[in-house]
Amino acid sequence: MKKAAVIVAVIIIASLPAFSETTPQKIDSKGIWIWGSTLYDVGISRFVSEMEKHNFSDVYLLIKDASGYYTFDLLEALLNSSAKLRIHAWIICFYDESHGGWIDPNSSEYREYLINDIIIPAVEKGADGICLDYIRYPGNAHGDTYPITSFCREVKKIVKGINPHCAVSAAVMPEMDANAFYYGQSYEEMGKYVDCLLPMTYTHAYKMPPSWVGEVVSYIKKRVSCKVEAIIESTDENGIYMDKDELKRCIDAALNSGSDGISFFRYPIAEWQYSVIDLYNPFFDDKPPEINISYPEKNWFYLFGKKLLPCENLTVVIGYPRKIIVNARDESGIKMVKLFANDMLIGTAYNEPYEFNFEYRGFYKIKAVAIDNYDNIAFDTMDLFML
Repeated sequence: MKKAAVIVAVIIIASLPAFSETTPQKIDSKGIWIWGSTLYDVGISRFVSEMEKHNFSDVYLLIKDASGYYTFDLLEALLNSSAKLRIHAWIICFYDESHGGWIDPNSSEYREYLINDIIIPAVEKGADGICLDYIRYPGNAHGDTYPITSFCREVKKIVKGINPHCAVSAAVMPEMDANAFYYGQSYEEMGKYVDCLLPMTYTHAYKMPPSWVGEVVSYIKKRVSCKVEAIIESTDENGIYMDKDELKRCIDAALNSGSDGISFFRYPIAEWQYSVIDLYNPFFDDKPPEINISYPEKNWFYLFGKKLLPCENLTVVIGYPRKIIVNARDESGIKMVKLFANDMLIGTAYNEPYEFNFEYRGFYKIKAVAIDNYDNIAFDTMDLFML
C-alpha cells in the first residue's frame, strides 16, 4: 500500500508544470525602450496604462536621437503621468548627424554641450535616470578607454550633485574582451561611475543563441560592482518580433547568470510576447516608510540639550543645540527626508543622519516627511517652542 502511494505521488509531482513556466518570477526591474516618436504616436495615457498593466518598472525614453534633435516635452509629460514607472532620459551621446556623424569622445566642446544642454536639464526636470547610449568609439578606439571612462565620471559627479537618487546608466556593447580595444568601453572602469551597465545582448543582430545572453552578463558581472541588466532584442532591426520560445530562453539565460533585471528593445511589444514577459515581475513597494522625530522628543521640556520635564501637547527647547533629528527607514531605502516649519521648507536630507539645523525662535508646527525609493510617503509632526 505504501509503495503504491509513493508511485502515485511521484507521478503527480512529475506531471506538475515547471515553476518558471507558470508562476510569475520576481526580479529587480523590468524595462522598456521607446522612441519619442513612437510615444507620441501611441499616446502617453495608452502607453502608461499598458506598461503598468504588464508590471514594467522602468522606461527608457529617447530624448536625444541620432539626428541630434532633442526635446524634453515628452519626458516631462511622462514623468507627470505615472508615479509607478521610473523614467530614464535615454541620450545618444557621441553620434550626431547634425555634426557629421561620429563625435570624438575627447571633444570638450561636445561633452559640455551634452552635459549643459541635455543632461543637466533632464535631471532638473525630474528624470529618475540618465541613460548614456552611443557612449563609445565606432570601432577605432585602439584600446584608449580614458575618454569614455572620464565622461562617465564627469556625468556621475554632475548628476549626483543635483539629485543623488537619479540613476546613471550606460548601454554598452556586448563583445566582452573586444569592447575596450574597439569601442573604448572598459566594463571595469565604467562600472565605477555608473549605477548600472546595460549590455545590448541582441541575439538577432549578432546571430547568437539565447545562451550567449547569459555569457555576456556573466562576463560583465565578474568584473564590476555596479548593477548589470541585459537588454533583450525583442524586435530586431528588420522589424521581426522575437518568438516566445527564444524570448523566454534569452530572459532565463540573463537572470540565471545574475542579471539584476531585464529590459526590452523596443516598444511596441507583441501580444504573444507579453505571455512570456508577464511571467517576470519586478518588486513593487507600496508600504510607506517608518519615520519619527527623535530629537527633540515630543511633549518634553529641554534646557541646553537636557530633557528635564514632560509637557502637555508642546515641546519646549531652551538654548542649544538648536537642531531637529529625524529617524526614517524603509526596506526599499529612503530617497529623502524633508523638514517643514509652518509649511515652509527648512531643508532636505538625502543621507543619514537626517539632521537639520533650526536657528529659529518662537512657536512652530514641525512636519518631517520621508519619501522612500518607490515614492511612498510618511510624516511625523510636533508642536515646538524654541527659545
